[in-house]
Amino acid sequence: MPSAQRPEVVAITCPLWHPYDHMNAWHGEGWCEYELLKAAQPRFPGHAQPLEPTWGLYDESDPAWQAREIDLAADHGIDVFLVDWYWYSGVRLMEETLERGFLRAPNRGRIKFALMWANHHWADYFPAPFGKPWNSWLPIRHNRADALRVIDYCAEHYFTQPNYWRVDGRLFLSLFAPKLFIDQVGGPAACRELFAAIDRRLAQRGLPPMHWQGMLAAPDHAGLLADAGFASTGNYNIVSTPKVSDNFTMQYDDLIEQHQAYWHAMAQTSLPNPPIVTMGWDVTARCDPSLSWPFPPDPRTGRHDYPYCPIVVGNTPDKFRRLCELARKQAQEHQPRFNAVFINSWNEWTESSYLLPEKRTGLAYVEAVKAALGD
Repeated sequence: MPSAQRPEVVAITCPLWHPYDHMNAWHGEGWCEYELLKAAQPRFPGHAQPLEPTWGLYDESDPAWQAREIDLAADHGIDVFLVDWYWYSGVRLMEETLERGFLRAPNRGRIKFALMWANHHWADYFPAPFGKPWNSWLPIRHNRADALRVIDYCAEHYFTQPNYWRVDGRLFLSLFAPKLFIDQVGGPAACRELFAAIDRRLAQRGLPPMHWQGMLAAPDHAGLLADAGFASTGNYNIVSTPKVSDNFTMQYDDLIEQHQAYWHAMAQTSLPNPPIVTMGWDVTARCDPSLSWPFPPDPRTGRHDYPYCPIVVGNTPDKFRRLCELARKQAQEHQPRFNAVFINSWNEWTESSYLLPEKRTGLAYVEAVKAALGD
């Protein structure tokens, strides 16, 4: 457990790394994003692709492998796995990693977990078509009745678990696209009333109220979230800087400055914003392998839209450790109401943001977390 001064350390995890029914139907039996990881190619000299996980391409829905991940995380100062979770009007995706793997691991009590509802439209970007509409598989549509169904499902399967993460005694749940949620349930007043109804529903089950966090890339909508009843804000990652080279790359040193600018801006808002640190950013594994580098702008928009966007270079374990140290200081000095540091990511291999061991760096990134954020 963290000390009075040490922030809780929260690693975002993505449950992509196992076969599941929907991807079997869409891309073929047994397909998962490991196929993109294996097929990735270096786009320029020195480009660190393809990534090679030291532990191999294992099935994360296997509780034995989850036990190994839990031990690695807990041994290196990580307190919470924040699990990307997918729900589309009752359709769930990739829950096997959590429900069959993590929750059945014999050592699951060594680490807490919570949900980040990835409430974005689900489309085929495996790889993403360039200059064409994506094949939309599952759109997100929020309404009051569906939100109550979400809470009922989570209360039954997750919230009663002894290691579900609580913040100030409240059940933590993060929303990836909070403004979309607020708008679709009827605006901030309707959202606040819905949150109150959810708390009453949880109380009937003997559960505490919710701590809702909304992911925001900028402070613009922080006031809206406060009016809607959110308890805190956060960010999934920080992956852009004004300084993009002719080779379509961004330096990690510049990204560190962008982190500090974001933390400062969010500290001026009314809601707590525990700092996020990003280990790296390179989504070329999800891009059309035939497209030349550097990627041109999308002919439809004139922009470099995801995943055909600049990548980060120059990230090293030492620089990441320095960013974690800065985040610890930010949390302790500016976010005393929510003393935590969030990390992107534990295992986002196809976005090149990971703490798990990789062939080039071994355990250096998870050891950087322990050095900067452990006791």
